Amino acid sequence: MSIAGSIDAAIDVFGGLVTDMSPADLPPGVSPDCADVGFTAGAVNTRPGLLSVFTALASNPTVNYLKTYATLNATLRLLLLDSNGVLYKETAPGTLAQIASGLTAGAYAKSATLFGREYIAISDGKAGSDLPRQFDDANFDRVSQVGPAGAPTAVDTTEGSFTIAAAPNGAIRASNVVTMVTAVVHNLLAGQTVIIAGVTDASFNGTFTIASVPGATTFTYAQAAADATSGGGTATLQGNISPGQRSVVVIFKTRQGYLTAPSPIATWAAAGNRRVTISNIPTGPSNVVARILAFTGAGGGSYFYLGAGAPPPSLSMVIQDNTTTTATFDFTDVALLAGTNVDYLFRLVELGECAGVIDYADRLFWWGERAKQNNWLNLTFDGGFSGGVPLGWSADTTFGAGGSKDTTNAIWGHAYRVTGNGATATRGLIAQTAVADANGVTRIAANTDYSLRARVLKGGGLAQGTLHVHLFSISLGINTAGLQLTAAQAPASGGFAEFTAQLSAPLGAVPGDLVLRVFTDGTPTNNGYFVVDNIEIYPTAQPVNASLVRASRTNDPETYDGIAGLLSLAPANGQAIRAAFKLRERLYFVKERSLYATEDDGVNEPALWTISEISRAVGTPSAHGVDVGEDWAVILDRSGLYLFGGGEPVKISQEIQPTWDSINWSAGHTSWVRVDTRNKRILCGVPIGAATAPNRILALDYRGLDSAGEIVARPPVHLSLAGKLVAVDRARKWAPWFITANAAALVERTDGTAQMFLGNGAGNGKVFQLSVAQLSDDGAAINGYYVTSFLPGADLELAGLGAHRKLFTYMTTYVEGAGLLALTAFPNSASQASALPPLALSNPAPKDLELPINVTGERVAFKFGTSAAGQWFRMQKFVPVLRTDPWAPVRGGN
Repeated sequence: MSIAGSIDAAIDVFGGLVTDMSPADLPPGVSPDCADVGFTAGAVNTRPGLLSVFTALASNPTVNYLKTYATLNATLRLLLLDSNGVLYKETAPGTLAQIASGLTAGAYAKSATLFGREYIAISDGKAGSDLPRQFDDANFDRVSQVGPAGAPTAVDTTEGSFTIAAAPNGAIRASNVVTMVTAVVHNLLAGQTVIIAGVTDASFNGTFTIASVPGATTFTYAQAAADATSGGGTATLQGNISPGQRSVVVIFKTRQGYLTAPSPIATWAAAGNRRVTISNIPTGPSNVVARILAFTGAGGGSYFYLGAGAPPPSLSMVIQDNTTTTATFDFTDVALLAGTNVDYLFRLVELGECAGVIDYADRLFWWGERAKQNNWLNLTFDGGFSGGVPLGWSADTTFGAGGSKDTTNAIWGHAYRVTGNGATATRGLIAQTAVADANGVTRIAANTDYSLRARVLKGGGLAQGTLHVHLFSISLGINTAGLQLTAAQAPASGGFAEFTAQLSAPLGAVPGDLVLRVFTDGTPTNNGYFVVDNIEIYPTAQPVNASLVRASRTNDPETYDGIAGLLSLAPANGQAIRAAFKLRERLYFVKERSLYATEDDGVNEPALWTISEISRAVGTPSAHGVDVGEDWAVILDRSGLYLFGGGEPVKISQEIQPTWDSINWSAGHTSWVRVDTRNKRILCGVPIGAATAPNRILALDYRGLDSAGEIVARPPVHLSLAGKLVAVDRARKWAPWFITANAAALVERTDGTAQMFLGNGAGNGKVFQLSVAQLSDDGAAINGYYVTSFLPGADLELAGLGAHRKLFTYMTTYVEGAGLLALTAFPNSASQASALPPLALSNPAPKDLELPINVTGERVAFKFGTSAAGQWFRMQKFVPVLRTDPWAPVRGGN
């Protein structure tokens, strides 16, 4: 076939998708339609395939969270959460082990690594839906927890006396050192004061400070006197606590070193020269490894404790177990007031369920917290029990039987179980005041509507009975409906469900006897039971702290000060905080349509840090709607993808605006963005059309663009100096990928590489790695294709071809791959398809392939791609050959 007189309409630049312009207006080098392709310099190719990393998870859930964290010994762990509420860790490459189950089904997660632990926020994508958690590669605990809910009992100790052994070996003085021998084990300590009386040689008698304790029945003290021996008499311990009104509290210490808020206060009037015995010391959940007793000085208001190595005669105030309930202490005020002050612990709050967390300046910052009142006692039942009654609650004398502590069925720690006996109508009734806490701070305020949340399950064959959580007052006849859950409505044992109810409509007056009650009635089935856990009470009008961030104390990731640890971001603008990121020593928070920054000032707690508004227009609907690249960040906003380098965010997705507008923003909270710095690619997982979870990935290749400025300044189409639209190779290149993925992460592997992992959104239980060596999507074909712009371009028409009908006689292409490259021509319109013969691809060496085509049209676009498992292509040049149609230069009709 002769091609004499023909012109080459060569395409050697393969730019990305552009839908913000009419296909007819696009210059050669960009595409009006492409999918499942990627871009390298000068070429377009089939995107990486999906390689299944693990055996499919049980019951084929979606995978909603992926994250790598490093343990304290630098072991890399991949964590993943599935839609069944099961959390896994990778124990070896390709092997998963379950960490926990029973987390909120269908939830998403956001986490941060700090101090060798992973701190995890679990949410519905907008607000927290499960307890904030931490994992240290062994223990899966909640983050922060309530302190002891009951005050201990404090009384002066009646000091004991010990009989001194008889002469001549009971009392021995040599070189001004007295050695006393007691008839029984004395348990005395160096530094304590003893009164020696009744020794036969009266020169031994007096008050002395013990210098040493050589044995269980011996002690020594200094006395300047002649050497002598004697015996008999008594040694009586004298305490060192000076007289005055004093107070004591108990603090839980967890295995992570976290100190909880203190217990209610116990007071006693110290008589002086006594020790103090503390009883009824609360015990906590299994993660509590010690209890700390903190005391005030005489008449003082600040609390201190002494640890190991306390100066004699003072004793350590740390009980190194979670079982001891009675202990005796001795101290001087001089030593006590030089000890550790714990006043800040009284301001602690228990962190609620949050949507996100980030680490910054050796602190954790949490947002999207569900609102709850923090001044009730032991609503999580982790503050200790007295028998079967939770501390802070009182059991009804008539209907209290049947309540018990449950450590087997609990969201975390302890829960409250009410067991029926098949005969008694009302069981397990417990109550606490709903008026105010011990500091006089209101719990239930007048004229305010309150709601509650509670986690509940049933077990033991429970078939009858109703669980109640409500408000009650005899004086005003208040008996609110609250939560009323029948046995038929409660979930079966093995899994909690959360229930929400109105606790009370606004009360015109709050009586002094108003109480919060929990009980069952309806004569619960014999041995059947309800378990209730994690009760939360909140003003109905404010279920979420939408504009608040909670910050931990520095180097103390579980300690949240209810005043100094709060940041409030533009609460009046009606937007919720959705995401956060770090860039150049600053911490940024992203609300739904605005952006803010703060920074550690090195002096103050976060509540006093300066907050600056960065943008009033750009934000994100998702906790995963921001990611950080190479000294810049990208923000997935409703109006487009924005790049932020420290100034004003700039849109980098205008070229695909119609595609972006097809995202279902009512499900925008499920979307995500990830920067693959290894492959220079930004991936946006979004729900397109009617989808309610990400069913498409919008991929942006930025290879060859070395800075934020270049990514912004290099759109796929721009004006030349001559005022013409042109496409260049070093530009942003978009392509949609037909991949359904609910989560994505750049996962660090043991070989030192970082690989892009995707959590499936199709309900097949799989986690995938994007791999260029994988020539299918886990066995399914990758239907990658690319459509050129309509050819020829304006330059060739002006060069002599004209704007009328052309004959495309031939084509050549420089391509490599496997399988058959399908070809389609679109004369004049994307709706007019003309199939062309396919081309057989070869590899490893790319080569020129030729094909006669004989297609006529004023302008023609070409589509090429592969559509079978194992097939792929990489196109570097596409050259149609054309000339003015010699037989019919015009169609002669429409």
